[in-house]
Amino acid sequence: MRKLFVLLCCSVSLLFLVSACENQEDAATELGEKFIKELYSVDDPSVDAKKMGIEELMDFQDNFSSYFTKKEFEDLEKIRFFTIPQEVANKLNNKISVQRISIKKSDGDQNFEHTFTLIFTDQDGNKVDEEEMKGQMTIVDTKNGLKIDRYYDGAEKTLVNK
Repeated sequence: MRKLFVLLCCSVSLLFLVSACENQEDAATELGEKFIKELYSVDDPSVDAKKMGIEELMDFQDNFSSYFTKKEFEDLEKIRFFTIPQEVANKLNNKISVQRISIKKSDGDQNFEHTFTLIFTDQDGNKVDEEEMKGQMTIVDTKNGLKIDRYYDGAEKTLVNK
């Protein structure tokens, strides 16, 4: 009887553990999707990030700090990564929207592969172009909740050359 009770307790514990891991993965995927949508959705291409003052630029980039660990945010901020979509939209005078986001767990517990499509439209709403993006991110659980600890999608190479 005691062995049956121990087996039952172990089974229930395992079920809770698996359930918690799935919830963590879902939350990580949701965080990644939300970040990608916020970064790449540009409704006003008239904003010229290259002409922003230091304070305005810092405020613009700080909008993304809640998604990242401090170190990764600072690394991306230094290369003005967060302004790339706005700069491209301004240069092309196009709005940018995001479609078909897919985020899947890859090797390790915290690593994810992602793909998404950027749709470029002119001021009349006509589709001008689209760009497939691929990348990776690492999402970690911190004392402040889930944060992106590593992010890469090649935007600085792919989009800057548009």
